Amino acid sequence: MIMDVILVMNPQNSFLSDTGSVYMGAKAETLKLRLQDYLSSFHKVKIFCRESHAPGDSYFSGDKTHSVATTEDFLVPDSLKKYANYFIDKTRFSGLFDTLLEATLKQNSVRSVGLIGVETHTSILFTAGDLRNRGYEVTVVEPCVMARDDYFHAFSISLMNHYMGVKISNG
Repeated sequence: MIMDVILVMNPQNSFLSDTGSVYMGAKAETLKLRLQDYLSSFHKVKIFCRESHAPGDSYFSGDKTHSVATTEDFLVPDSLKKYANYFIDKTRFSGLFDTLLEATLKQNSVRSVGLIGVETHTSILFTAGDLRNRGYEVTVVEPCVMARDDYFHAFSISLMNHYMGVKISNG
């Protein structure tokens, strides 16, 4: 599958570091290795979309406080950040909500977007939906996406594949 750009959703200490506030444990360690492998072989534009929350952000009140912009939780691990061409900070699940992502995609003449990273049922799902609503071809590289909740991960993959026109790739 040809992708003009890859979006790496939430590749942050919050999820991927053993000191992160919502660390994903063994899943995080597996995902970091898969992301490094995938990103090292993807030779086009790589955009890292980081969650950026203010302390007490009411939008995320149903979840543990994480990815607070002024903390280590917000930072991208060194093993991953070296692959980024761009960093875009987002305050909601979708990478397109109130960010420069869409302008960056247009600036790079992007038509086909790949998605990898963390929280299949939130950031991956909502960004994929917004991209599809804007006419982009979207591919989710399933081995390179994970969620803290396995049920939500599987449901989101199925939803994107069967109802949203998102291509699901095995790598």
